[in-house]
Amino acid sequence: MSLLIFPAVAFVLAWPFALITLVGKLGQEKRRPAVSLGIGIVAVASGTIATVYAGAPAGPLVSGIILLSMVTVSASAVATAYFLFGNVAMNGRRLCAAAGSLLQVPFLIAQLVGPDKLPGSAPPVFAEKLPFLGILFDALAEAIGTAGVPGYEGFFSLGLQAGLYLEVLFGTAVICLIMGIVMRSLDGHKTEGRR
Repeated sequence: MSLLIFPAVAFVLAWPFALITLVGKLGQEKRRPAVSLGIGIVAVASGTIATVYAGAPAGPLVSGIILLSMVTVSASAVATAYFLFGNVAMNGRRLCAAAGSLLQVPFLIAQLVGPDKLPGSAPPVFAEKLPFLGILFDALAEAIGTAGVPGYEGFFSLGLQAGLYLEVLFGTAVICLIMGIVMRSLDGHKTEGRR
């Protein structure tokens, strides 16, 4: 079982690049907003699939479907940031994709690792799974009064998918923007050195 970790991690790291390549073939620079919308639709579809299976009896098939949905949502966030912010510097796209691919791993670990909830226990807490948006989502669930009511598994699953997408997107975007600033300053120093 432990040997399956390595191909799983390889898939998590490679899937954003595969999604970027697939979507990149469908749309060029002029259609970037439409391409980004398409990536968002892929993420929404994957999140919906995971939400449908939320609360289903645990099993390899259900666990695999939810994991694949989570990976697709996080890969979609990397691809969105890649298309929106990857051109901030020359050759910045590859670095943006690579950094985003690595960045999604801790977020996915936070989603998949945590205390299991026993039947009759308190409802799950977003803050245990979402490092940054979890507190906000918990406050929202408390304000709406959905925590612990029937069907909360679906609401919780949808919140996890949305939070995962947003956190990976923002994280990758920040990295892309920082890399763009650093690369531009390095290019500026090279140009000055040639003079």
